[in-house]
Amino acid sequence: MAEESRGGAAAGDTAASADDTLPPPPPKVPIRGLYALTPDTDDDEWLAAAVAAAIAGGASAVQYRNKTADAETRLRQARMLVRVCHSRGVPLIVNDSVDMAIASGAAGVHLGRDDDNPFEARRRLGPDAIIGVSCYDEFERAERYAAVADNLAFGSLFGSSTKPGAVRAPLELLTRAKARGWNVVGIGGVDASNARRAVEAGADAVAVITGVFGGIDRLPNAVEKSSVQLRGIAFRP
Repeated sequence: MAEESRGGAAAGDTAASADDTLPPPPPKVPIRGLYALTPDTDDDEWLAAAVAAAIAGGASAVQYRNKTADAETRLRQARMLVRVCHSRGVPLIVNDSVDMAIASGAAGVHLGRDDDNPFEARRRLGPDAIIGVSCYDEFERAERYAAVADNLAFGSLFGSSTKPGAVRAPLELLTRAKARGWNVVGIGGVDASNARRAVEAGADAVAVITGVFGGIDRLPNAVEKSSVQLRGIAFRP
């Protein structure tokens, strides 16, 4: 474990070690409570500190997503966050790309309808990887991939500032999915004002970007406070 386990960013978080060794993922467990999703930024120092703060505040998993950066930046940031997260016992999952998950040493990948096929992802990544699948408002999509996915995400549950045009998914889908015994993630516009509604409907975890990280000028101590609040609402034993 890192010197500051689940604490603030350590000195080595933003730089590769001499032999560029990456810490291995923690053992795979179902995602519960607060699932923090990173905002787009090219500020590595802020990103490392903010993610470390989210973990200190109780995030049980982190998903790296950056829709605007080039491939070199995404790989650099993903590998940096592998160090931040795995050294604190929290899995780092990358968005969209199995190739990026492999190259970065991430614990797994989250896939949407335009990304790699989840069955092929499982074949390439193996049984120990975490594979999440976006199901939007499509219960049939969840049924199709439930056998291969570790978690199934439904949303947008509420109005999303990150994806304002995203299809809305009714909370009732979380209830139906939970009744099937799946690990269910609620996403889309989730914040402290509505996270409890998602959990009460059946979500095992809520995936949150803005409600945790705010703008890229949010200080790490504010990120930690937001995470503490959301974790308190979203986590259930």
